[in-house]
Amino acid sequence: MTIFDRPFRERLRSGAHPDLLAATVVAAGFCWRLWLAQATFFNTDEAWHFSVANQNSLLAAYRASLTLAHPPLLIFVLYFWKHLGTSDIFLRLPGVLAGATFCWVFYKWLMVLFGRRAVAWCGLIFAAFLPPMIVLSAELRQYSWMLLFAVSAAYFLERAFAENSARAIVLSSLCLWLAILSHYSAFLFAATLGIYAILRMMWQTPSRAVIALWTMGQAIGVALAVFLVKTHVSKLGAVYPGDPLRRFGDFYLADVYFHAGKESLLHFLYRGTFGIFRFICAQRTAGHLTTVLFLAGIGLLLWSKDDSAQPQRSRLLALLLVLPFFINWVAVVAGVYPYGRTRQCVFLAIFGLAGVSLCLARISANRAWLAACLAGAIVAACHLFGTPHSLDTIVTAEQKHEHMEAAIGFVRNEVSPSDILFTDKPTSFQLMHYLCGPQPVSVAASDGGFDSFQCNEIHVISTDLNDGSLTAHSFPQKLREMERRYNVDTATTIWVVQAAWSSGLGEVLHTQSQDFAGIEPHVFDRYIEMFKLPPGPAFAAPSQAR
Repeated sequence: MTIFDRPFRERLRSGAHPDLLAATVVAAGFCWRLWLAQATFFNTDEAWHFSVANQNSLLAAYRASLTLAHPPLLIFVLYFWKHLGTSDIFLRLPGVLAGATFCWVFYKWLMVLFGRRAVAWCGLIFAAFLPPMIVLSAELRQYSWMLLFAVSAAYFLERAFAENSARAIVLSSLCLWLAILSHYSAFLFAATLGIYAILRMMWQTPSRAVIALWTMGQAIGVALAVFLVKTHVSKLGAVYPGDPLRRFGDFYLADVYFHAGKESLLHFLYRGTFGIFRFICAQRTAGHLTTVLFLAGIGLLLWSKDDSAQPQRSRLLALLLVLPFFINWVAVVAGVYPYGRTRQCVFLAIFGLAGVSLCLARISANRAWLAACLAGAIVAACHLFGTPHSLDTIVTAEQKHEHMEAAIGFVRNEVSPSDILFTDKPTSFQLMHYLCGPQPVSVAASDGGFDSFQCNEIHVISTDLNDGSLTAHSFPQKLREMERRYNVDTATTIWVVQAAWSSGLGEVLHTQSQDFAGIEPHVFDRYIEMFKLPPGPAFAAPSQAR
């Protein structure tokens, strides 16, 4: 007798009404995501993705996608999708749909995996309503796509083994390929699912057709990964010279990459594990609580007596939930992937939330309504007492469309064709989208580390991809270099705009540098700022600037 040979329908304890209620929850999650998608402007990463896809040909879009640290699937879809509409909500709609569908597939996967509706309901509540899960789905990014395709690959794999289905194994492989094409974290997910599948087949011998199709799917997946590494990943060093991921402090992901000289490996992994759950919850206390609940869920699987006739089944499930964390640890030691409070590790939410849901289901004695209430209480606490600021998240109130509309209106009213609009590269993507309109923008690169383009008779000059946001320390030097490179006349009016992840440049320059004491920053909430430079060049950076 094998460990997974109970009839599939018996394991699910199927019922129409619970699934109808679950679909209602998914619909509520979809509406929340859709509202957020229409209420906020593109952050700099979203605008960057659209500018890459907004090309005159598919080949040009692919070539532009090689400047991103992500696979090209989203860019390909956006290239065709933009012909149907270019409003923010319409461009975000595929991600919103993917995020809502992820909630449903995650719910079904937990039902297949554990056979308990209480576990599935907890997972559904978390996936549908945790703040980061909503935000990631409402953005023009790859994460909701990757989550959907990854959990679909896991779901169809379970179906394939439970039903001995060749069709399900083909669907699992297809979803895995799409996950790999969506985000490079799927490499780690694919390794997890591959090891788990091998162990499953060691205890439960599926048909030869299933084994053959799974092997073929894995071979194609490996070939796809090798192709992406050789044609893209290996060439990113030429796009971003100097390996910014290994630098301390001046790169936003430096804190979630392991540096042997900075802290011990065990402390980094300890901090990173709590950080992952803190990111998933967007709340410190809830993050710590769910980390403990996850570990308790693993313990329940390892020492559970509910399925004493088949203890290897519970142990295999425990391995499935722990394995992706271990594989991420290996990637950390190799220095090729981050680990901690960042969206790059959000694929771990699939397994982390599964373990938390299992523990809550056990606490509630497998009563679905009580388990859902416990999960709902954690979600409510995350929304009420959350800390939404993370490495790359903007508070919704500070990202309202009204702020961007007011800033663009100010530019159009105040900046004349003879003026120069000076900005950093991240902000330039937002200007391309909101100031230039939906047509592709031709960007001229110079040898001095600057890019420029004309936009509705406004001349925009920005730093290039190797520079981050403008800071009070670097701004004077960048300004002098720009003026020399473009032979800017002293009579030319220069406006500075910043609307990316950083804020407060004008205020710092105004208060800490005598050269810029005359500027008057115009602030459109926290993340959008404009000011006109006083006549004459600036020669020194503020001594107190950070």
